[in-house]
Amino acid sequence: CHITLLEAQAPASAASGKGGGFMARSWGDGSPTQTLHHLAFDMYGELAESLQCKSYRKLPVLSVSPGYDGLKDAAKKKDLQQILPSWLDGKVGRISALGYGLDTAQITPAEFVRAMLDATVNRVEVVLGTCVGIESDQGSQRGYRKVTAVQYMPKDGSTNGETPAIL
Repeated sequence: CHITLLEAQAPASAASGKGGGFMARSWGDGSPTQTLHHLAFDMYGELAESLQCKSYRKLPVLSVSPGYDGLKDAAKKKDLQQILPSWLDGKVGRISALGYGLDTAQITPAEFVRAMLDATVNRVEVVLGTCVGIESDQGSQRGYRKVTAVQYMPKDGSTNGETPAIL
């Protein structure tokens, strides 16, 4: 199976490549996607280890609201005392744990994307360009359309900006 990724600049080059990269096993609990959350959380940990992603780490995650007496209230809760960072010393409001470190983790998205692409170099091709159209055929089921081609303008200008290339 060969996969082609169409990217405008580079994989994970924008804000999503530099963002927090937070993930949690339990944040989908009680939803139709609960099983997917659990599987994906475990999968990311396994992939990060096998791809040797240095930024992956399990860590506690807190929700901290602005306010005044949050630290006093949090200090009374034993479960929060264990994960409150020492630098959290300002005027804060309500503090709650979103994860205690066994079920929450973080990874730098750009590092993970680059490692995935490096690991799949013979099966995944990255093409730089801008999508300008999608071609499709009517499928056998009503309302079902099958994508047959993606039209794009290559970033390198190889089509002189006139005729789109096709994937």
